[in-house]
Amino acid sequence: MQNKSENLFQKGIESFRKKNFIEAEKCFEELKSDHPTNKDILKNLSLCYFQNKKFKNCENVIKLMFDLGLKEKKLIEFLLLVLKKQDDVNQILKLISEEKNNIDQKYELLEKFERPAITMDAEETENYRSSSIEKVNKALVNNNLRLNVDSQFLDPPLFYYSYDKKDNLIFAKKLNELFRKTYYELSQKIEINKFKNEKIKIGFVSAYFKDHTISKLFKGLIFNLDKSIFDTNVFHLDNGNEIDDEFFEKEKENKIKILKLPKLFKEKVNFILNQNLDIIFYPDIGMSTQLYYLTFLRLGKKQITSWGHPETTGNFNMDYFLSSKLLEINFEEAQKHYSEQLLLSDYLPMYFFKPKVKKIEDSELLSSNSYSCPQTLFKLHPDFDEIIIKILQNDSKAKIYFINDKEKCFSKKIYERLKKKIPNKIDKIHFLNKMTEEEFINHCGRTSVLLDPLYFGSGNSFHESMFYGTPTVSMPTKYLRSKIVEGAYKQMRVENPPIVKDLDNYVSLAIEIANTEPKQNLERKKYYSELANQNLYENKEALKSLEKILIDVASK
Repeated sequence: MQNKSENLFQKGIESFRKKNFIEAEKCFEELKSDHPTNKDILKNLSLCYFQNKKFKNCENVIKLMFDLGLKEKKLIEFLLLVLKKQDDVNQILKLISEEKNNIDQKYELLEKFERPAITMDAEETENYRSSSIEKVNKALVNNNLRLNVDSQFLDPPLFYYSYDKKDNLIFAKKLNELFRKTYYELSQKIEINKFKNEKIKIGFVSAYFKDHTISKLFKGLIFNLDKSIFDTNVFHLDNGNEIDDEFFEKEKENKIKILKLPKLFKEKVNFILNQNLDIIFYPDIGMSTQLYYLTFLRLGKKQITSWGHPETTGNFNMDYFLSSKLLEINFEEAQKHYSEQLLLSDYLPMYFFKPKVKKIEDSELLSSNSYSCPQTLFKLHPDFDEIIIKILQNDSKAKIYFINDKEKCFSKKIYERLKKKIPNKIDKIHFLNKMTEEEFINHCGRTSVLLDPLYFGSGNSFHESMFYGTPTVSMPTKYLRSKIVEGAYKQMRVENPPIVKDLDNYVSLAIEIANTEPKQNLERKKYYSELANQNLYENKEALKSLEKILIDVASK
């Protein structure tokens, strides 16, 4: 490169170092136009595209480097990550198959359960599921993979399958067995030391004790357990400074103890074991791979999981699943869907803090014909499209809102999926950018009616939306993951809640609510909000019920 190009190259490097990725991208794009085959320029340009979330551009540059003979292990694995950001699983599986000998063995395991977050139709959803089950069954018979946990952090294997409409118990058990066979660290037997604590020593373990749904759902319980009975410990799987500030405040008040877990798996295991826990409580199994691995071992006398990710683990070392009598109506039938023994609270298994946001004026809450499904987009099973289509066909004034994912990859796929099915109404569908908690709650308040996704419904967002009381229409199935809204209405003691049994009733009720005279709808919102204040937020009886359950577990 000539001096001018060298200076521009250094400017690009310096801009990237200072995290000015847009400026860095401009530098390397200009350099590429003059030096289209320079590998150093191309490498840096691909990194800029990645940081600027231009994943298709990044993919094209990486493939150009492949064509130039630069097909090394790190670059292939970088392409896999880029394809993951685009939810392009077909290409991921093809690349893994073609490059098995040139990439880490972990991808051979990933290939057995990988699937898109967003599928384009129900048939595609079922095909991926059937294919994964078949691959896992074959691997259980003939699996030569032997991997090390510390270098092999993959996606949680069952995560996206939890958003389907099928029972996952058998699949979860098989995945559990496969991981035990693949990772020798997960099959070790651990003897719990005999110990006697003065109080019930309980440890909550998660990677999400930060600004996250899991923190919002469980911090009330964690902060408010009776100090005279419980010694409450919080184990964070990430950097301690990422924990929500509230946790540090409660530590200063001597209500909890925050413990930073070491980096290596063996060290994590020994660290937790040395705490001599009567109960180890995993709020969410299936979202973090690190946590998923830990749950294979017995690290406390009793082990509990709950509805942070409302799905059974299939893990024989997990003793209990904490749910609710409001959610599991028929205990014997409900128990069939869990490998764990069900524990049922009298209330929803949480102590949810009332949101602290400044209320907007009533005039802003007077809405009509606005529908919102403010959920993570991978909750939207293709079957849910029928509801959206029928609303748009039967309400000419309808406006429907979703929320973009961070990289807008999922929203693009949802948009294309709906556009294909109802092209003449696609202008009625709007995607909003990510919002702060206050912006989110106010958006829910301004909306006429909220739409609960099929098969995997709302949890935290329902509780936040009840700050204004905007009704959520829901159609529960027999599985916990779709029943949270129904259970919350029961706890609130709402008369005639908007719970339906079929798609047609879902559509007609949503349209009826959205077309209610605005002042009447406002009165309904205030009614729901008042009931939430009385029965949903900071429910001390719910806390007592949970404490009783934990005391009973510790005594067994």
